[in-house]
Amino acid sequence: MIIRSGLIKNKDTVDFDEFTRHWRDVHGPLARIVPRMRAYSQNHIKRTILDSEKRGLHRVDGISQLRFDTVADMAVGVESPEQYACVVDIRGFLSDVTLLIQEEGELKGAGHSAAGGRKLMYLIKGDSGALEKLQGVLTDMMSSIGGSFLINRIINRDFRVDTTVPTGVQLIDVVLEIFLSTKAAETFNETVSMEKLAGVRVIGAYEVHEHVVLPLQRTRS
Repeated sequence: MIIRSGLIKNKDTVDFDEFTRHWRDVHGPLARIVPRMRAYSQNHIKRTILDSEKRGLHRVDGISQLRFDTVADMAVGVESPEQYACVVDIRGFLSDVTLLIQEEGELKGAGHSAAGGRKLMYLIKGDSGALEKLQGVLTDMMSSIGGSFLINRIINRDFRVDTTVPTGVQLIDVVLEIFLSTKAAETFNETVSMEKLAGVRVIGAYEVHEHVVLPLQRTRS
């Protein structure tokens, strides 16, 4: 399965609470019905662990996750009237959006702790060797504190949905999802450890609230 994520930046002229409401209550239902999509979640930023503006990317106010079986299925969705309605809508509240097309990784660690716990998302740059080391580093971390993780590797850097909305520099090689207990997540900030032990560079890191707009569908729509 593939994931199309949007690293979205709200327009400075749009109040953040209004942006949050619009993304959840207006844009969410529009995007929910895009053909061939298997699941859709919005990750609303609760805490910025590392500001991406300090690492060469625009500010990130939210991270979307749209799941499809294949790139071809995603392309069908992009050409649909339902997707066009989403494109028209985002022009009203987004100033920048960087799209990341990923292959969904395998859930690893000491048990999935999302239910009743917390979710963190890290945007990471690194070569293949560093990313292999990262998996080992994360496995050690999770074994000591409990939790699980997904390493979702970027597979396409050229995809655009709307050329009228500015996009950021394509810096990201991996979107890392970490699921922890509430207690462990409150103090989790392993940016320095990841960079030192694995040799990666963390571009941005966030604690998020995942709002599931469309749960995973057994068959594509």
